[in-house]
Amino acid sequence: MTISINYRFLFRIGGWLVLATGLLSVLLMQVLGHRAEMVPLWGQKSLSTELLTFSFALGFILSMIATKLTHKALLAKKVLPLHWHLKSQTLIDRLPKFLLQRAFMLGLAGVLMASLTLFLFRLIQVEQVPYQEYMVIFLLHAGSVAGAVTVISVYRALGDYTMLRKSRLNKQSTSAS
Repeated sequence: MTISINYRFLFRIGGWLVLATGLLSVLLMQVLGHRAEMVPLWGQKSLSTELLTFSFALGFILSMIATKLTHKALLAKKVLPLHWHLKSQTLIDRLPKFLLQRAFMLGLAGVLMASLTLFLFRLIQVEQVPYQEYMVIFLLHAGSVAGAVTVISVYRALGDYTMLRKSRLNKQSTSAS
């Protein structure tokens, strides 16, 4: 049984972006390097501050990268666009059509995921986390945000084909004039 080219593209792009995010997370943890053995949950240099800011930036940047890569693949005919009958007005279709607004919304989705993580820590009354566990939590969270944002971005970008074709045709007609 073969996998469709859209799924192969999604697995390839998703894998690379999750791997790059993991490496960036480890590098960021080394740069931020908490010197204490315990990392507080709240405060200026805490798990909450770093998770929230990193999640927004990660969601924003990965959304832009995944969307641009998908648009290039669509124009090069390396993936197939979603057909009208496959798009059933899902929440993904309701994301903004402009790239910056879409990236902003997916950055907020990263913040939502971080907020849920922090809420769960608060629910079980965790106030401090050992540094080694903090690194694991941060890495798992970054991978989860990267995977979710990449899948959403790719699927939304696959529905942008008609808009892409129109803008490409407009550019070609103005350059030919």
